Amino acid sequence: MPIIQGPHTNLPANDFTYWGLARFPKGQRHVTEPHFHDCDEYVFMIEGKMLMRSEGSEYVLEPRDVLVTRMGDVHEVVEILEDTVYFWAEGPMRGSSERRPSRRECR
Repeated sequence: MPIIQGPHTNLPANDFTYWGLARFPKGQRHVTEPHFHDCDEYVFMIEGKMLMRSEGSEYVLEPRDVLVTRMGDVHEVVEILEDTVYFWAEGPMRGSSERRPSRRECR
């Protein structure tokens, strides 16, 4: 993976415009509602296990897994299966908004 910040960077530092570290305890359900962004989003699993849904497909993420949701992909964190820590990052906005689709659109 290329270094994106620091003195040895080979990519512009604005490749990720927002990022953060998320922690959730085992057993949480419906952590996020179905939604999408006008940018790409990356979820890098550090520890634990969780169930995510993206574009109607379900993914069980474990340490070292990466889930990429592209601009416009409807996605959600469905359930935390083990105490979980992950790093998330969003790329530059390429559209104009973020919205939550109706339940009908998510099925």
